[in-house]
Amino acid sequence: MLRPPVFVALVCLLLTGLRAADVATGWQPVEWNGERALASSSQGWKAIVSLERSRLMFFGPAVPSTNLLLAPATRDNRNYWGGHRLWLGPQATWAKIWPPPDAWEYLGPESFTTADGVLRMLMPDAGNGWPRLTRTYRWDGPRLVCGAELRGGTRPAQIIHILQVPPESVVLAGATLESAAPAGYVLLPGGTVARFTAEFSPPPHVTPLAGHAVELRHVETVLKPGFRPQALTARLRGFSLRVQRGAMTGRSASEPDAGFFTQVYLGGGEPFIELEQLSPAWSPAEPASFEIILSAERDQAAAAR
Repeated sequence: MLRPPVFVALVCLLLTGLRAADVATGWQPVEWNGERALASSSQGWKAIVSLERSRLMFFGPAVPSTNLLLAPATRDNRNYWGGHRLWLGPQATWAKIWPPPDAWEYLGPESFTTADGVLRMLMPDAGNGWPRLTRTYRWDGPRLVCGAELRGGTRPAQIIHILQVPPESVVLAGATLESAAPAGYVLLPGGTVARFTAEFSPPPHVTPLAGHAVELRHVETVLKPGFRPQALTARLRGFSLRVQRGAMTGRSASEPDAGFFTQVYLGGGEPFIELEQLSPAWSPAEPASFEIILSAERDQAAAAR
């Protein structure tokens, strides 16, 4: 029989071990595909942020290591870097329709810190009146919170979070019927649609499901549906990846895309699907922020097979 002091010590040791397993690791320098990167884990999930690409490139279970994001191994194609893109918009207000300013898409951070478990990357100045953008990553238990913070600027700016996933992913979204969207969603400019469209024939990418939900697939022609703000779920590689809208701060100046702030880009020949969460356009010269939250679980249907 264990004596009380020994028993208490063992219980304390066990509880300490459980607490340690729940605590996220700090952001540690690593090499990812030959690039400088920072890695962290929490409750069995792992994240890797490339400092060369200024973005999250890996999110998934640590063991066995499974990446749920699209992550091209090289940066040879500068328009195909994958991971978590982060732009300011509306895109229609860019100097050119494409590409985005280098400061948001093609450059490393001007500086970064990892204090208190939060990775903060100050991005280079994009000029042209845009506010300065800081990208942030932190854990909330098993969930990864991906943030954007704005400071300064002289023009309204919308925060656009874009998460690239492989084209074989199946995306689930809610499609609540309303007068502004008789199908439960709208189509945004791209592919054969040149402008915001609310009435259209059912596209081949979309399969209606019970309960005002739809299933979206990549069929090698461009489609960009927009939904009322909501979480998106992508099923891939035996997991369900959830992209949820998080906290927002700021003073709204306008609501681009008529407030259909959850969007999915289904590429044509482009080998990816993009899960997008957008904010309103924030008033200039006032601090603003918008977070998305990533989480995943093993897909029960896949696990049963």
